[in-house]
Amino acid sequence: MPAKAVITAPVPTVQETAREMGVAKARVRQLRQLMTDIVEGRVVRFVTRTAPAGPKRRAVAKRRVARRKQAARS
Repeated sequence: MPAKAVITAPVPTVQETAREMGVAKARVRQLRQLMTDIVEGRVVRFVTRTAPAGPKRRAVAKRRVARRKQAARS
């Protein structure tokens, strides 16, 4: 059985870690709430923010990028 570890250094808060990683405050609140809901058993399934890009969505995204590039050149 492994020996117990004692953490002696200061451990950064969630907010400090998020700030260092560039995560928005609103997203940190969402993630904290999600984790609380998971621990308390209120989440039935995890819902992702965006669906995976299928062939149609990919084509639409390519057109948008092309339009942005054209607008930037003008």
